[in-house]
Amino acid sequence: MGWCKGIGLSVALLMGLCAPAAAEKLLFIPLDSRPVSLAYTVDSFRKAGVQVVTPPGEYLANDRQTGDPVKLSQWLEQEARGADGAVVSLDSLIYGGLAPSRTHELDPQVLAKRAEGLLAFKERHPGVPVYGFATVMRSPKWSSAPAEPAYYAQYGTQIFRWGALRDRQEQGLLDRKERKELAGLEKDLPLEIRRDVLERRKKNLFVLKGLVRGLEKGKLDYLLIGRDDSAPYSEAHRDARELEKSSDPAFRYKFRSFSGADELGMVLLNRALNKARGETPLVYAYYNEGKGPATVASYEDSPIRTSYRQHVLASGGYPAQWDKRADLVLGIYTPADGVTLGADDPRNGEALDERGQRFLEKTRDYVQRGANVGIADVAFGNGSSRGLVRALLEEKDGQEPLGYQLGSYAGWNTASNSLGYALGQGMLRPYLDPQDRQALLTVRYLDDWLYQSRVRQEVRKELIWPNQWPDGKLTDSQTEQAEKKVTEKMVQEGAPLLGKRPERYRYRLPWHRTFEVAVALRTNEGS
Repeated sequence: MGWCKGIGLSVALLMGLCAPAAAEKLLFIPLDSRPVSLAYTVDSFRKAGVQVVTPPGEYLANDRQTGDPVKLSQWLEQEARGADGAVVSLDSLIYGGLAPSRTHELDPQVLAKRAEGLLAFKERHPGVPVYGFATVMRSPKWSSAPAEPAYYAQYGTQIFRWGALRDRQEQGLLDRKERKELAGLEKDLPLEIRRDVLERRKKNLFVLKGLVRGLEKGKLDYLLIGRDDSAPYSEAHRDARELEKSSDPAFRYKFRSFSGADELGMVLLNRALNKARGETPLVYAYYNEGKGPATVASYEDSPIRTSYRQHVLASGGYPAQWDKRADLVLGIYTPADGVTLGADDPRNGEALDERGQRFLEKTRDYVQRGANVGIADVAFGNGSSRGLVRALLEEKDGQEPLGYQLGSYAGWNTASNSLGYALGQGMLRPYLDPQDRQALLTVRYLDDWLYQSRVRQEVRKELIWPNQWPDGKLTDSQTEQAEKKVTEKMVQEGAPLLGKRPERYRYRLPWHRTFEVAVALRTNEGS
């Protein structure tokens, strides 16, 4: 925030003195068309006064089509003039999207040609910084077709365990029982499936290594590689380790890899903006009591302290040792025992325990002292902590709820997803007017808390499962009925804490499944 630090963050926020004289133009190619990848991310930066330019929707992947790498590449070339930076999903430009990166049947030569096309962009446009992000092919613990090759529907769990044991074997960690289990899995898993899994991972690693070499040759300004749905022992963890070993340590400041995927666009847009403005925001973190920073969240392969630090550095910020001069104070709400259950678990109750109460009071204290405070709610996976959000949204002594005094809040999907969003939107606070900041918070509470941790489960139980609908491939008619049910419940169940806010928004299931919802204002109303 530059000279704004000198006059104090709270004064700058009130006076609006941090707004830039002219809007930066940032080109953005997202992972796909999901709201978290595209609409929510872009809306955050546009509200902050940034000109974010995105490709036509028909060029991007959705649940019914693969994105078009050729047209995306042409679009990037056409829009390059006058851009202050380009944040590019390499999965979109090379495979056609995140899901296609796992299910494609493309020849390695085609993949290499597409990658080289992007790397050549820098030579033609040396004045446009290029920030690329890609993903290590994930290692899901479940049977997840059609987001994976079809055989995952039957063998997904076994494939994950086979990969975990192979990772342990490579590190010399297998005991006698595990060696026997590995031999059994290799007998039970059909040879053609094992070959296909390894061939797909080999292609993915081939592409990623080529991108790292391109970075080292100056053809990218920054490369961020996410590990989507990983685990401490997994094929994804193994591939990331190999990728790290193959990279030149001299370029590590331009290359990072950590758990996460859907938040990477948010993180790199922050980096592009911070670099364009010459800023390095300081971020200080505090945790819920218990395991805290040592927590290894579900779907991830490293402690949250590591993920936090890597996200901050990737976004163009710097982790602060002390809170006094921090531009963002980030509260990371971890589970006390370090175990991240699903948000639909009965233990995700409406009340805070004593540790949670102390976390809440610490947050309140920071806010009252004038700090810009964000919360990454990672106590549960795939949704918010019900008790924490209820406490944030309850009025106290007639004052505005604490949840609406925050700079940011996020509690969706994986811990890194939430971490990246809370960090990214929190960094934008100095450039947001109060109404826009609260509008961003409202969308997160509606999506992460009300929908993901409450309404989604109810709609599944009351509508999807009794009718045996294929959640993940709903028909248009089924989707319309589900959206109607979602809307009714969002308005009804959101009213006690959010008042009339839920009525002002429309709710869509853009990927014809209940996993994610698109939340958008019906009109140009406020939060």
